[in-house]
Amino acid sequence: MARPLAVLFVCLSLILSFPAGPGHAQTPDCPVLTLDGPVKGRAMQGYISALQDPDWALDIAAASGPDRDRFAILDTYTPDFGYTDARIWLRVCTRNQTADTRDWRLYVRENFFQNFDVFVRRESGRVEHRVSLQQNSPFSARPIQDPELIVPLSIEPAETVEIYIAYWSGGSSQTNFEIQTKASYETIAATKTAKNFFFYGMMILLILVALAALAVFRHRVFLAYCAYATTALIFVMHSDGVAFQYLWPAFPLFNAQATVFVGSGLIIFGSVYARVFLKTGQRHPKTDKLLFGIIVFTLVLDAVLLPIDSQLLKKLLIMISLLAFVTFIFAGLIAYFSGHREVRFYLLAWIGVVLSSTLMNLRHVLGLEIPQETVYDSMRAVMVLDAMMMGLAIADRYNQLRRSRQVVLEENLSAAQHRLQLNKRLADLQARHELAVEMSKSRDQQIQNVVHDLRQPLHALRLNVMNLNSDAPQYRATAQNMDSAFSYLEKLIAEHLEAAPDNIHSVQDQSADSELGVQQILAAVEEMFRPDAAAKGLSLRRAPSDCNAKVNPLVLTRIVSNLVSNAVKYTSTGGVLIGCRARQNGLRIEIHDTGPGMSQAAFDKAKERTMRLNPDDPATTGKGLGLSIAIELAKRNGMAITLSKLRKTGTGLVLTIPV
Repeated sequence: MARPLAVLFVCLSLILSFPAGPGHAQTPDCPVLTLDGPVKGRAMQGYISALQDPDWALDIAAASGPDRDRFAILDTYTPDFGYTDARIWLRVCTRNQTADTRDWRLYVRENFFQNFDVFVRRESGRVEHRVSLQQNSPFSARPIQDPELIVPLSIEPAETVEIYIAYWSGGSSQTNFEIQTKASYETIAATKTAKNFFFYGMMILLILVALAALAVFRHRVFLAYCAYATTALIFVMHSDGVAFQYLWPAFPLFNAQATVFVGSGLIIFGSVYARVFLKTGQRHPKTDKLLFGIIVFTLVLDAVLLPIDSQLLKKLLIMISLLAFVTFIFAGLIAYFSGHREVRFYLLAWIGVVLSSTLMNLRHVLGLEIPQETVYDSMRAVMVLDAMMMGLAIADRYNQLRRSRQVVLEENLSAAQHRLQLNKRLADLQARHELAVEMSKSRDQQIQNVVHDLRQPLHALRLNVMNLNSDAPQYRATAQNMDSAFSYLEKLIAEHLEAAPDNIHSVQDQSADSELGVQQILAAVEEMFRPDAAAKGLSLRRAPSDCNAKVNPLVLTRIVSNLVSNAVKYTSTGGVLIGCRARQNGLRIEIHDTGPGMSQAAFDKAKERTMRLNPDDPATTGKGLGLSIAIELAKRNGMAITLSKLRKTGTGLVLTIPV
């Protein structure tokens, strides 16, 4: 992971090397801003002059005296000198044109500056130090107890004063400020308080609901959601300044670095939530590694840069957060297109977060003039929407899971009903086989053939049904072939055992289900004898083919099942292969095994009825009817069974079906 992290770090460093902040024109003039009421953001443009003090050598005496000509008028209402260690000096010259308004408020739309001083220079030259806040100043040191920086000003009607602001943020130097009357500021403060209480109330309510769900369902996705939502709430509270006012008012040094902790928390807990909600560890291991890499990279970056350069770290975290949020969407899209539709609300939630994060990057990284209030309002709206969408995502996921379980339950019920039917059919077949055994004791050769044809397929089918009853997943796909095997046995019995005793010799090989093709019959026979082969440690394979021919399905099933039964019976190691080939004069079905092999003379001898080639072999059982029955059926239906001359080992039998 080291190489990708290094590449990302180099790219971020290149971005940081671009100049940020507006340009300014060099002029010693101080245009006078007329105060005839509240003056908001854009109205300040052209009246703000600035001076950078990289060595922190200036004081108010020098700034308002010998160095006053070094101030330059900014061509923007949003001072921004990037992430700098220099102390920034701003100057605004104002004249009170009102008749009776004396109480004014310098309203700086920032929650915290690590160094913040405001001076007022009167026409007489007297300088008043209105506020002085340092890195170790608690919240109570503020002249007005407001989450943002508010400085009271006293300007008499018709009086002209110079306002000097000296600050260092410890992060971005971009700021907005206004001059409000006391009454207009109080209106703004009341509106802001109501807005914050609504936002905080909604977030806290959603977190409490998630905690209740965690207590009830005890699923870690609710814990991950609570961690992310709580971090998002604290992040916005810190951005508003409310966290410093109410959560840690006596810890200004912590407040100065709180952006690092809550910003990193958003990235880390967002990654954790994405991993848990999307189940990337199980479904998408590569995506899971990417999300885990974001967590590790953020922690390493914090550990390396926090003690060295917290300003650079804050800027990097703003960019990394956007990359992380885009990655969360990417992970959600992968899950969505993989068939997990329950992530739709998850995607909506992160899209909103990406939009808000983009605004923050445009303002703090690229230096675009986007009002801070716009950025914060977007954050509040998005965080509420984000929390609601993620809550809906969890609810939707559980709803989808409930539906999936219902579908699985219905499928299992259907499978159980099908297995019950198969068990009933198996019991019926076993009963009929026992009847056939009794009948074979007193009836002729044809009944013996039927008994022989029933014995081995019935045994194999019994093993298949037992496997199916075991609920093993690998047996569920064989239902169609098993149905074909059942149909074969049931039709065989129907044709030969249910005929009247007086007519049993006159029963002919009637056509079975005409819709069964050669390949379906071969598949059914393969499935029928697979358990017997597996029990002996043999492989039983069928070579894929699309060859077909018009043939009596019952006759073909009886012939092939006898040949395959013999192949499995007389093979001790290796396996049996069933194949089908098309020839000019018809179709060839071949059964090859790796058994002891058979000469032409032995084959001719084995064709005789009740002839067993190895009668003393305890590993083989039977009465020697299989091959003779197969040859007799083939001959009666215009087919032929021959011994393959191509095999060097084992036995190969060829059933030729003429076109």
